[in-house]
Amino acid sequence: MPSLRRAQAEGLIPPNLKFRFLGQPKHYHPNRLIARFQSWVRFFIFTQHLLASAKSWHAEERFELVQHITYTTWRVSSPLWKLGIPFIWGPLSGTELFPSSCLSSLSLSSRCFEIIRSIQSFLARLSPSIRACAKNAFCIPVPHQQAQSFIQNLRGSKGGVPICHNFFFPETRMRALHTTRPTTTFLRPLRAFAAGNLEGRKGVAIALQAIYLAKKAGVRVEYRVTSRGPELAHLQHLSETLGLSDQVILGRRFDATDYASALATFDIVLLPSLRDGAGLSIMEAMLAGCVPIVADWCGPAEFVTPECGYKVTVTDPIKMATEIARILCILDADRSLLRVKGDAASTRIRSSYNETQFLESMNKLFVCTVSGTPIAT
Repeated sequence: MPSLRRAQAEGLIPPNLKFRFLGQPKHYHPNRLIARFQSWVRFFIFTQHLLASAKSWHAEERFELVQHITYTTWRVSSPLWKLGIPFIWGPLSGTELFPSSCLSSLSLSSRCFEIIRSIQSFLARLSPSIRACAKNAFCIPVPHQQAQSFIQNLRGSKGGVPICHNFFFPETRMRALHTTRPTTTFLRPLRAFAAGNLEGRKGVAIALQAIYLAKKAGVRVEYRVTSRGPELAHLQHLSETLGLSDQVILGRRFDATDYASALATFDIVLLPSLRDGAGLSIMEAMLAGCVPIVADWCGPAEFVTPECGYKVTVTDPIKMATEIARILCILDADRSLLRVKGDAASTRIRSSYNETQFLESMNKLFVCTVSGTPIAT
């Protein structure tokens, strides 16, 4: 709330955009896994009080449509479809399921979390309130094809579930991340980057195994993961066990204040995430010219193409690590691929995931919703 108030005072928010707040801000537990559960409970409580507040505001303003964008999750239904006006639910995500064949790569706590999440997903699909919300929404925008198929099944209809990339970059951000990269040389190791909350689903354990296999094949890869999270201790132990402590840095942010310049010192963004609707840190690194290596699974699988990077088939951790190691060896042997694919990666994000395209797609959704025009999927 303070940031919104400050933005309003600075004239950064149009005067016709109004805010109302429901509930009070509260602190979260320092353990991110516990904080995640806290956030779900609070979001559920929020939805229980939402309809009464929305009805009161609707009586004052007479809205033409209503959109629920908070949390982008399908697991908790929104009551806003009951307002009796066209309702947009989403963009929604969180439909991704962690592949059971890769559970062995996780710490015990992360393994339990993913199993519980899968069970909860199964039960949520049976919820009458969630199904009613999906059925009564005019449209439910989703970020990728797996989510589209999932929501269509939940909704009981293929109509009204358009692909809408709700992860995008304004022109200023794209310019800030686009830097001149230093000339790649064979005289130093390959340098790989990753970021994002360090949960088991990010696939960093598989990346570490790949770096170990590449090392055995004579290719040294320096790997830096700049974020922290509940899986950090498990990954640090794995790195030490594999003898990678001298080439892997986990959980330490950049010292540089210029994020783009720091990204420009890396050749690759290595994050074979096994449950990701988007992958913003991957996209940022691609804008800076890093070559992506990702799992061929959900969000990242759709913005990474063969021209700009590599997608690894989701099988089991050892096979995936072996394939990533093979790719690392190819890139080490032919460093010219780093510049060619890195340039293509930057172009891919700039051309297909920019703010203008997002605003145009959302405006189309709004126009179709108000007019009652069917939305193509």
